[in-house]
Amino acid sequence: MRGSLDADAQPFPMLFRMQQSQDSALPAFPAGEVSREGLVGHRSGELPPISVVILAAEKDMSGLDACVRGVLAHSLNPVVLVQIVAQRLPPRSRDDVDARVTWFDERHCTTGSRNVRRYLRDSGRDPSTASWYFQQLAKLQCFDVLPAGTPEHVLVVDADFVFLRDMAFVDGQGRSVLPYGYPLSWRLNTREHRLPDHHTALEAAGRLIPGWLPVDAYSGMQHHIVLDRAVLGELVQRAQDAHGMPFWQAFLRTADPRKWTGASEYVLYRHFAARFFPERVRHRHVDAVDVIQAEGPGGFVLPEVVAAARDSSLHAVGCHRFLHYAERLATMDYIPVDLRRAVGAEPVPLRLRLDGGLLTMERAVPPLTLV
Repeated sequence: MRGSLDADAQPFPMLFRMQQSQDSALPAFPAGEVSREGLVGHRSGELPPISVVILAAEKDMSGLDACVRGVLAHSLNPVVLVQIVAQRLPPRSRDDVDARVTWFDERHCTTGSRNVRRYLRDSGRDPSTASWYFQQLAKLQCFDVLPAGTPEHVLVVDADFVFLRDMAFVDGQGRSVLPYGYPLSWRLNTREHRLPDHHTALEAAGRLIPGWLPVDAYSGMQHHIVLDRAVLGELVQRAQDAHGMPFWQAFLRTADPRKWTGASEYVLYRHFAARFFPERVRHRHVDAVDVIQAEGPGGFVLPEVVAAARDSSLHAVGCHRFLHYAERLATMDYIPVDLRRAVGAEPVPLRLRLDGGLLTMERAVPPLTLV
């Protein structure tokens, strides 16, 4: 049956080998070219309005204000609404709250975390991954909980990610501007990237949507995405038609139960939109640094990373804490085996940098310096 996954199977092992060609090694899209196209650093001309949705877990609260301020300060598109999806909002001065910022109780999302946890438990899977899948589904179902009459495009941002430069998220022709994001296979210190032979998120998306295939060697994973109401609606409908069940159940059913990160909303949406609606999207590299580390006391905080990047050329920065950090790293099949073993042997904070498609990685140590 479509969507079932045997524990010992290697789903679609030849699919991505067949799709890979010499043309799948992609050159970088120069930041200067992006700027000339009016997507970075210009505040002239009329651009379509957007809504913004930010998902915030308890661990994200210390940096949430920086995330919100970054969006409001640097979006070249008029921001109509910023909806924060969380269990609570941090205390703030009444005079310091922008009128566009609203709070939405995550327990009222179309698919709540309790639904996800119950589904995983009832299907014999690890329920500790419920929060990971909940936040993905909340993004993909965000139009269901936005007020009537909101714009046709939503910028979804992870709460631990901050924009530092003026950027357009929907261009003057109404096309969503999507990040290329991290390579689907982490090859360091090169801009030549190719489709991997095996990638959990690619295989999960292929099981969910008939005809879904990756369009290039970039994942679209970079802590933000611009969702088009029409494109997302078609994605959801195709999944429901293919599996005969609500979208959220189909999404969970086709995720890989053997992996902590058994599916990716960013991979799913970017490549779906690019393949089936190429006239409605365009793509760019976003130069950024992400610090990743284990959940727990100590370590780096988002305002610290933002401060370190103030005089840099970066477009954005992130500071992320992961539950089960070492376990996640061990199951990330887009990281080459040797690199995964080295990182897993000593799961220290890491600094990842994307520069026009060039990925570098090193240990993150204080004082953090970003140029």
